[in-house]
Amino acid sequence: MSSIKQFRSRDASLWQSAVDEVVAKENAGSSPAAGLGGGASAPVTRPPQGTSEIVVNNEIAEAIDEGQPVATVQPPSPAAGFGDTVRFCSTAAFKLAEARVRAAFTHDETELKRLEEELRTPFGNCDAKWAQVAAVYAASKINAQTRTIPYVRHTNINDFVIENRLPETATIAIVGDWGTGQDNARQLLAKIASKHPDVVFHLGDVYYSGTENEVKNYFYAIWQKVLGIPRVAWGAALTDMAAKPATFHLSGNHDMYAGGGPYYSVIKMLGQPASYFCLRNKDWQFIGLDTGLHDANPLAQGNATFLEDTEVEWLTHKIETAGGRKTVLLSHHQLFSAVDKIGGGTVNARLLEQLKNALSRVTAWLWGHEHSLVIYKQFQGVLGRCVGHGAFPVPVDLDEAAAADVPIEDVRLDKDRAGALFLHGYTVVTLNGNAATAIYYQYNGETDEEIEKFKETW
Repeated sequence: MSSIKQFRSRDASLWQSAVDEVVAKENAGSSPAAGLGGGASAPVTRPPQGTSEIVVNNEIAEAIDEGQPVATVQPPSPAAGFGDTVRFCSTAAFKLAEARVRAAFTHDETELKRLEEELRTPFGNCDAKWAQVAAVYAASKINAQTRTIPYVRHTNINDFVIENRLPETATIAIVGDWGTGQDNARQLLAKIASKHPDVVFHLGDVYYSGTENEVKNYFYAIWQKVLGIPRVAWGAALTDMAAKPATFHLSGNHDMYAGGGPYYSVIKMLGQPASYFCLRNKDWQFIGLDTGLHDANPLAQGNATFLEDTEVEWLTHKIETAGGRKTVLLSHHQLFSAVDKIGGGTVNARLLEQLKNALSRVTAWLWGHEHSLVIYKQFQGVLGRCVGHGAFPVPVDLDEAAAADVPIEDVRLDKDRAGALFLHGYTVVTLNGNAATAIYYQYNGETDEEIEKFKETW
């Protein structure tokens, strides 16, 4: 079975989202549940990844990601196979969509009209969904390039501090890079729910680009149902702040690719005040940071994200006014990496410069972004833990050697039964007054079994 694929390029991800949305809705419309009436509707689920539509369009996304031109494909002959037809129709849809985007910004439709005329007859023979894909992609790209991400800033330095949702004795679940919408994500979340957590943090990324379709169907619908949180209408605000578990969703780069609007809608539905926040009780504070804002278009901005200066000021105040509380930082992006390059090095130098004066007062920092479990030894003044292994499939042939200058514990994820993919997992932090125990779980969805890969006290 083919695995879901991701790309760093915003445009590649937007193209994947457009194809996924149209194909998923087409599949839902043809399912047995679609014609039941009485208010029943077919669920929108992630399309199978091995179909010609998805495989061919991942090839297009890969070309976009690598900065290569998408090759022109000649119209298929009447005897052509389905795969050849899909390759032509999807490629033509992409070229038409890109021409539409350029025309929107240049106000020159010469290229668009030429392509429309050139492709009128052969593209007219394609399935109607390819015209829908072109329209969805063009609209998404124009939106991403013209609208400002609706980042919410504090107006008072004490804003976004949540005092009443973290019990003194509490079970906290933390999962990263979970928003695939696939069965293994649902299974893992059900395992988390079985531990009856008081709080659940998602460290960000709903794939491919955080569109409304994806956030609704591949994040919120599953999150709400499996965790049993109050169901809120799309874009409305949660009013039942006593409901358990309290859940929070951090900003990842994939959440921002489509402009971030759906992300900000759904965090309001979770009762989260902004993309950065401080959840406190009398002994602990868990501070969520927004590292996704400045990774919304990574090929344009580089791969070293940073925080808004006002957010750094806010964070510094939270640490300075901790009042004896221990501090745990949560973010999507990493401060450093043993396996990936950040701006050409192992450390995000800009982020480190912003936070270096605070790190000595931080108990631990958990992040995602890399789809792995990495337990770092003390480095750059902080205990870093990469816990981005929530759901995204990672082929074992992508395993990389750790950088010699970044010390790590000997903790590695096991392989699945076929030996093709690494297993997934999550973290549970148990608070008991000012003491805490963190357990880093590996979960096997094939057997519904989990094991402790690492355990520590804070």
